Amino acid sequence: CKKGGFLMDLGQRVNNSPVDILKKEYGYFVSLVIVKHDVKTIKQALETRDLLDKTLKIARCAPSSNESPPPGLDVQHVRRIFDAQRRNDPKRNAARSTWELTGHPDDHFPSSGSSATFEQKFVIPTTFEVNDTRHDDPVLAKRSQDALLSQIGLPHRAGVEAHLSFRRRPSALPDAHNRSLLAQVVRGWLHSIPLFAESQEQPHVDNLLKACNWPYTVYAPLLLLPSTFLSKPPWPELVKSHFETCDLLRTLYEMICERFKVTHIAIIGPIPALLPKVETQASSANVLRSPTQVVPLHGDFGEPNLPPTKENFQEAFWVTTVQNDITQTWAPLYTMFSRGNIREKTRLLKLASQPCALSETALLAQPEDISAVDLYAGIGYFAFSYAKAGINKVLCWELNGWSIEGLRRGAETNGWGTKTVQNAQADYPPGHVDQQQEAAHERLLIFHESNIHAAERIRALRDSIRPIRHVNCGYLPSSSDSWDVAVQILDPVEGGWIHAHENVAATSIEQRKCEVVEIFEDLRDQYRVPGITPSFRVECQHVEQVKAYAPGIIHCVFDIAILPISS
Repeated sequence: CKKGGFLMDLGQRVNNSPVDILKKEYGYFVSLVIVKHDVKTIKQALETRDLLDKTLKIARCAPSSNESPPPGLDVQHVRRIFDAQRRNDPKRNAARSTWELTGHPDDHFPSSGSSATFEQKFVIPTTFEVNDTRHDDPVLAKRSQDALLSQIGLPHRAGVEAHLSFRRRPSALPDAHNRSLLAQVVRGWLHSIPLFAESQEQPHVDNLLKACNWPYTVYAPLLLLPSTFLSKPPWPELVKSHFETCDLLRTLYEMICERFKVTHIAIIGPIPALLPKVETQASSANVLRSPTQVVPLHGDFGEPNLPPTKENFQEAFWVTTVQNDITQTWAPLYTMFSRGNIREKTRLLKLASQPCALSETALLAQPEDISAVDLYAGIGYFAFSYAKAGINKVLCWELNGWSIEGLRRGAETNGWGTKTVQNAQADYPPGHVDQQQEAAHERLLIFHESNIHAAERIRALRDSIRPIRHVNCGYLPSSSDSWDVAVQILDPVEGGWIHAHENVAATSIEQRKCEVVEIFEDLRDQYRVPGITPSFRVECQHVEQVKAYAPGIIHCVFDIAILPISS
């Protein structure tokens, strides 16, 4: 081993050359280089079609390299093979196999000596293998990129680059249950149980670990586990017969908390479209987007299903995270948080802060001279982007009292004042003498009511706020119920933009775009007063594909411009 290295010794013992080892363990795989805001969308699309290489982490592109480093490449491993080849036969450099890399590994995988800089991009490793050794052929890379994007349902995704990475095959790496930090904690817990402590039970432990799904998310001090955690056979029967009656699960949760430095653990599932049936009522739409699939496992989350009071707010468990230098706060048991919306949050931040970002011909005032409306404010997903961009006032509508409390707490942390209107008719009757002062005082004006009242409220406030140029309709699977109101509350003289969210089949986006424009044209005609309001044109200036919502379904945002014809 000392003379030829471990790999040379291994190759001789199994009658394989180092090149044979390379052929068996390594290959060329497509790695996608994308901007940060596309990461979740691409990742979900790859996972749906089992094309995400889960043996590797999604890596940030090194800011000091001219090339995106291929993720997962064991460079030292390859260098040892090259060094072993040279020691074994120095003349091999003159006639290399097509499966061997030419030159030295450093020629293919540059060190950090370059002074070039990058915009923030990430590399997503895939299991899409290219059986062609022309790794430096840009045509082959582009062809592989197109084939992969088509296969995952995003054939026209912009801003994606493909690189052919020479790396170890997933089958040659340890299984996920041997690499996951969570799995390591569970393994240690199992070995602390007499039933599994004996060495002969090791295969049983491995089988148990293989039957688990190991992704998790940490929003300190909360760790979220998938709904599949400990749910696949033989775990359910094992938990019922051995673990539930003797506090062994509590021991596991305490070990997880200690290892991950958290205090609370919960299982989380998708937000259901319908609320469950009760004895006296049928299933109803989950209008409040309540996270009814959250199951607390460890820690005090507060009492479930309570109408919110000040005491409930004080006793509840709250979590905070930061995106785009904006703090957001929510109570996991009562409200949802979607980190996948980061792409749209960032886009709105740029659109609102750059007056001509949506249209070169339609000049806007500066952000501080306009107002924006969020008809589905939640905990401030998009409202905070408007405030961060410098919009003078953001008017919010929200039904869920827990979301409003999260919105208020988050705004306070970010340094933005809020005014919450519990009864709009009582607090803002038409012509109220204090109306102008109240509306102008705080940065975010929050209405705790259905957005069907928004047009009426805006008419009462129109003279005391800056022109409304942006209206956000951020509700899925479709925000179409709010489009009528959105058209009414845009500034009646200058118009503006409506950002309409919908889930759309990947193959029908262009068709739906035309349908959405027709709907808004009808609404424009419905509310135009000839001789009083100017003539407006309606166009869809952009369709943003935010993320994959389900296989073949894309969360889209239609940027609908309703602007005076003269602009």
